[in-house]
Amino acid sequence: MVIEVWLLPSLLALFIWGLTGFLNKIALRGLPPLHLLVYGAVFFLLSACVVQLFYGGIDFDAKGVVLALCVGAAGSIGQLMFLIALRDGPLTFVSMISSLYPLVSALLAYVFLSEPISPRQAAGIALGIAAIVLLVVARDKQPA
Repeated sequence: MVIEVWLLPSLLALFIWGLTGFLNKIALRGLPPLHLLVYGAVFFLLSACVVQLFYGGIDFDAKGVVLALCVGAAGSIGQLMFLIALRDGPLTFVSMISSLYPLVSALLAYVFLSEPISPRQAAGIALGIAAIVLLVVARDKQPA
């Protein structure tokens, strides 16, 4: 069996983001969502600068920079929405539903980048959508 080079970083991202969701829930006990977002962004900026020192140089491409700014804006808004949802909802539901964001990425890639979706991938997308529906229905059935 050949292990793809991207698999280990993907699994590490999975566990690190899982830990992040848990730590966010705890941090929201003492901080409002916007403050948590700002403190996280400051640390990200500082750590990105340190990493950049080791890799050196900054590439500049006008289109790339504009897209990077859009990524930053979308990521910040998405993170803020996640924190607001996490503040008001249970970690188990909020993290599972929001972690299905690759469904949106896959559909956008299919529509705008003409990336193919195999029948197996389509089934996975359908199951992801079904998972969101089941989680929302399960939440409605729980006692208050």
